[in-house]
Amino acid sequence: MRSVILATALAAALSSGAGATGISVNNEQLQAGTTLGVCMARAAAAIGQAGIRPLNPTSSAAWGELDGGRIFTIYCIPQNNVAIIVGAGNRYEDVDAHVTTLRNAFRGGTSGGAPVK
Repeated sequence: MRSVILATALAAALSSGAGATGISVNNEQLQAGTTLGVCMARAAAAIGQAGIRPLNPTSSAAWGELDGGRIFTIYCIPQNNVAIIVGAGNRYEDVDAHVTTLRNAFRGGTSGGAPVK
């Protein structure tokens, strides 16, 4: 699992094109049985709700960007019951609050709780 998180963070940092040095990573547990489709729909919705410009998704990750070379992804791994949320930018401070906002949006609001199926 650590290698997946590291690979996701590295991919986000490299794809920003801005020589990112600030990375924030968080995760959200998925309920057992959550499908990839449900996770991806929640991820895409969270990016929009957080005010982040959507980018083209991949087969298992929703992507978005903000000005200043900041890039974000929610990577869905339903077989491990987890979604990994990553933000990369020039500084940690430029992305950390947005990663928290994304996690809250993915949860369905600021009250927390596990995503529903």
